Amino acid sequence: MKENSYQKRMGVFVEKFRRYLQKNSSLPDEIIEAFISAGKPRKYEKGEFFSKQGEFSDKSAFVCTGIFNVFCVQEEGTLFVVAFLKEDGFVQSRFDFSAPCNVTIQALCETFVIEFQTNVLHDMYLQYPQLGGFIRCVVEKGILVYAAHMIQIGTKKAEDNYLLFQKSFRSDEDRIPQYLIAAYLGITPTQLSRIRKKLSGAQQARKSKTL
Repeated sequence: MKENSYQKRMGVFVEKFRRYLQKNSSLPDEIIEAFISAGKPRKYEKGEFFSKQGEFSDKSAFVCTGIFNVFCVQEEGTLFVVAFLKEDGFVQSRFDFSAPCNVTIQALCETFVIEFQTNVLHDMYLQYPQLGGFIRCVVEKGILVYAAHMIQIGTKKAEDNYLLFQKSFRSDEDRIPQYLIAAYLGITPTQLSRIRKKLSGAQQARKSKTL
């Protein structure tokens, strides 16, 4: 009975992936169905790793629900959070297939994906050039998001960066530990606490004025 319930839930996520492709790509139905058939629905438990820094992993996935933390630990032990990948996003274990993963990708909560082996996708790109073009666009968009985040951290005030984070991750903020949010913003947890306290106080003051 539990197995049937699980299969039904996986079927819901497969259908969600199909709707995403139909809405966000110009791929014909034939290619969409082939793409979906090449994937495997999978659940990642909270804390489970999609891939690890320094190891070889050749996986890609569409995130149906949940959130991944993409991070690396620098030589001196500093934690650097690259991104939080959430629902309706794509995740890839590595981009340079001649080298091990340069980041770790870990589920921050129960996370469901449609997962693909990279070698299978490469074969599909040869068979369906339109699919290869679509995935390249997805990857390029992701790289631009990472670059924009790095520029943002280096040029804007910490409070402004936090407000932008809230705008993008408001519904997910409770699922992300404070120290990870701080690392993503390039500040300390103490600094983040001060920013939150300041913003909360300002909000309360605005509410008081309207009463």
